[in-house]
Amino acid sequence: MHCYACDEQATQECARCGALYCDNHGGALCDRCMDPASAVPSYRVFRGSLAALLIGSIVAVWLLVLPPARADQDGPPSSIANLVQTGTPRPSATPQATTAPGESTATPSASPSPSTTPTPSPTPTATPTPTATPAPTIVPGQATTYTVQSGDTLLSIAQRFTPAGDDVQAMADAIAKANNITDPRSIQVGQKLNIPAR
Repeated sequence: MHCYACDEQATQECARCGALYCDNHGGALCDRCMDPASAVPSYRVFRGSLAALLIGSIVAVWLLVLPPARADQDGPPSSIANLVQTGTPRPSATPQATTAPGESTATPSASPSPSTTPTPSPTPTATPTPTATPAPTIVPGQATTYTVQSGDTLLSIAQRFTPAGDDVQAMADAIAKANNITDPRSIQVGQKLNIPAR
């Protein structure tokens, strides 16, 4: 048997490719397998890797930058919006003025300042105490008018007017329909609501 590169007698077989070669054309492996160019992958592998990286990067940027088209960004999804009970914010007992940082208030605050001599304070005037709104009397089969109080929600109003054993959510939906309310959070203090008969 002859060497793959010359006409001399082959003395070894390449462990990698199986080619027969003489002592002049290799050591542990034949010269073809020991050539550094044979260890480098084809240019097609590099181009394919770069193309895959480019496509993957474009897809990643697209997914991060563009929000979903049907995302409901300002509230619960519309499929569960009627199930979620949102409370109306209750006003605090003492109104507080808010100012932006760096601005001074135009009116002095009523906070006590330490002094060495006590100054007589004016006698406080009687402030009316809030009284609980009496529960409305429900006359079966008759429509009622209700004035929205502070802290009321459509669901809490429906609970007041729902007879025992009836569905509160159905009553809330009926009140919303009777008053053309599309958003249950949009009721205002002092608003008059027509309560349908049950």
